[in-house]
Amino acid sequence: MAWFRRKPRAEDVDAEIQFHLKEEARLREDRGETAENAHLNARRAFGNIALTREDTRAVWTWTALEQLTQDVRSGCRILTTAPGLSAAAVLLIALVIGGNTTVFSIANGFISKPAQGVTAGRLVTLGWTDARGWVNPCTTPLAYQTFQEHSRTLERIVGSTGGRHTLSHRAGSYAVRAGAVSSNYFEALGIGIIKGRGFFRDEAAAVISYRTWENNFQRADDIIGTSVSLSGRPFTIVGVTTQGFRGATIPESADLWVPLDRSAEYVCVLGRLAPGISRQQAQAELSGLWVRLQKAHAEFDRNSRLVVGRYSANAGTGNLIDHRSSQFLAIFSVVTLITLVVVCANVANLLVARAVVRQRELALRQSLGASRVRIVRALMAEGLALSIVSWAAACTTAWMLTRTMSGYLAPNSQGATIPMPDFTPDWSVLGYALVLAMVCTVVCTLGPAMKAWRQPLLPPLKAGEQAVIAGRSRVSRVLVVVQMAFAVLLVACAGLAFRSLFLIGSFDSGFDTRGLLLVTVNTSGSTGDAEANAALLETFRTRLTAVNGVQHVSYARRPPSENWGGDRVRIPGSQDAIVAEMNHVGPDYTDTIGVSLLAGRDPTRDTVSRGVAAAMISQSLADEMWQGQSPIGRRLVVMNRGRESEVEVAGVVPDKYYSGFRRESRPFVFLSARHNPAPPGESTLYIRYSGGLDTVGPEVGRALQQVDSRAAIAFMRTWDTQIDAGVFPIRVLTILLTLFAGGSLFIAVIGQYAVVSFDMRRRVRELGLRMALGASARQVLTTVIREGFALTVVGLLIGFALSLAAGRVLGQALYGITPTDPVTYATVFALLSAVSLVACYLPARRAARIQPMNALRVE
Repeated sequence: MAWFRRKPRAEDVDAEIQFHLKEEARLREDRGETAENAHLNARRAFGNIALTREDTRAVWTWTALEQLTQDVRSGCRILTTAPGLSAAAVLLIALVIGGNTTVFSIANGFISKPAQGVTAGRLVTLGWTDARGWVNPCTTPLAYQTFQEHSRTLERIVGSTGGRHTLSHRAGSYAVRAGAVSSNYFEALGIGIIKGRGFFRDEAAAVISYRTWENNFQRADDIIGTSVSLSGRPFTIVGVTTQGFRGATIPESADLWVPLDRSAEYVCVLGRLAPGISRQQAQAELSGLWVRLQKAHAEFDRNSRLVVGRYSANAGTGNLIDHRSSQFLAIFSVVTLITLVVVCANVANLLVARAVVRQRELALRQSLGASRVRIVRALMAEGLALSIVSWAAACTTAWMLTRTMSGYLAPNSQGATIPMPDFTPDWSVLGYALVLAMVCTVVCTLGPAMKAWRQPLLPPLKAGEQAVIAGRSRVSRVLVVVQMAFAVLLVACAGLAFRSLFLIGSFDSGFDTRGLLLVTVNTSGSTGDAEANAALLETFRTRLTAVNGVQHVSYARRPPSENWGGDRVRIPGSQDAIVAEMNHVGPDYTDTIGVSLLAGRDPTRDTVSRGVAAAMISQSLADEMWQGQSPIGRRLVVMNRGRESEVEVAGVVPDKYYSGFRRESRPFVFLSARHNPAPPGESTLYIRYSGGLDTVGPEVGRALQQVDSRAAIAFMRTWDTQIDAGVFPIRVLTILLTLFAGGSLFIAVIGQYAVVSFDMRRRVRELGLRMALGASARQVLTTVIREGFALTVVGLLIGFALSLAAGRVLGQALYGITPTDPVTYATVFALLSAVSLVACYLPARRAARIQPMNALRVE
């Protein structure tokens, strides 16, 4: 409480000091001294009144804390004395820390945050890893059942699986993601049910998400008890989950949930640790159960091992979340860190400039009794005040950026957006921002503080302004080189991304993509087996051919996508295999997409099977397999429906971009979907049309519903729109790199301009003397520009080396160019040289206009 009574107690001390002085003076007067001499001698005998007051106050409270408070208050006042410089520093730090905090917030959402609505305490994932170290987040139903029956370290175990299905009810049919989950799923994970209840085991019941209730059932009050059909199986809706919940993990996100079927092929397992049990203890127990399963059942990989992992919403997304999101996040992290270095260098330059101007002030403080420790602490307190203001601004910036970036990072799978984790900054993110802000300001303040520590007392008091300014040049030049080097790095990366995006914009697939419509339909609710599914697709093709404006129609198992993987193909009797892409296509496929055969025939037009399955292959595959010989009639071993089988090559098609703008060089195999029917599920109709899409699109939708109203249209888009989905991450990356590169370049140029200007001011007398001795204005102009541009040359060379290393990482996201593209680097060097010359020319022009006599009169 002494801290809060400081003012009254200080008044008491002053009164007591005055009492002692008066008593001492009275005693001296009694001994015969005059009143004036008695008063002076009493003050002299008492000693330093201010020091006595400070010593007394030190007994009451923590002096260091009081002095720190004074320093912080003084620092805040000093920030307001130079509002322009302070605002610039706060703005720079806020923007760069806001960007870094955004990246940290997104990484935090991916790595550690639970799914919305899930109680995550003590929750773990159960997966397994193979000999290559690849983690599979799901296991077999047998392993799930074994864990349920024998585990003692887990108090709750839940299982789930899922996929795309057709949801049908009286209002129509929709393509949805459906999850099959254990009956304890909602209770064990703490998921709220806002309407109705969960379901029991083996009950023909469904629980729908709040999103499905809102979008497909218009939030009907009588939703409980509604009968629906899921891929032909009847269910009754018994509950609605809390708003925002879409699944415990991103891979298993769903629009509705039904009881887990015993015949499921795989199960994703989550468990909640029993109280007092660690993850390591659970790992030991469950690993023992896994080994028992390996010994008893041949289907378990003997080289695999069980993994008990930390739970997060992103658990197990290795194969299911678009890998470009993680690449995007990694590149963005590096970019923001580089920008942080550039900004720190610039802010340090600003603070060094202010510290140089204040050298005389700091020397005067020392002469009045302030120690060097107190001076350094005062400078650090100013940095602390700056960091608090910057942190508040950075948090606001991060909040806005995370809202924007969360939409950009949502991966896209043929148009179906998978729910992302919650990226909203939490306390850990805000704490990270605060630490980063304090570290940045401490680093920026460290230079002026160390300079103040080493500074002798008398020279700044004796020196004039020019002598004070002279001490800044060397540090500032180093900081300018650092800024320029990293600006080159960012501008070069942005240039590579921009060039790549430009080349993608002029991308030619090799055939006419105008008037090519892709319609993905889900037939799981319409047919029960592969033969019936093939017949339905043929019916669709026949019906759509009659639609006004439709010229050709075909179908394929998969739409074009940048995410296609490859299958191994080989010649019979040989073990040398190569990777080729594969698709099952329907009749008239080549005519629909506008490709002419180079040799042979189109086997998809065969009305009856000729025994051995026939296939079309690309020219590159034919050349690689048979080196210029005719491939017609030869055999290939391919992976067909999950098993190896022989096919006969019936035709050869030219190399085209059949699945995206990166895939021309990859070999391709086309199998007949009519003779290799796929089970019910999603297939894509390829429709060549003339006229307007606004007219053809609705007609196509109505025609499909007339054939089978249970078939749900999942997506309808043009070929160009489908391929453009693969360009989207590169476009976003280019925009962000351009923004950061532009900002870094601007900061670096401003820093160089400030250094050259400051250097010119420092050398006013020197330049005036040169001109007085005969140097022309042109020679002075050239000298200043040459010395300033030398910093640019050093920065360009360092930045070039850094950008070559960074280009290798960025190269995976580039198209059509190499990371050492000469056009890009020539443009970058020309741009930076031009802006650097402008930054040097402006102060050099002022230097060339110096009047020699006026310069020589400068202090």
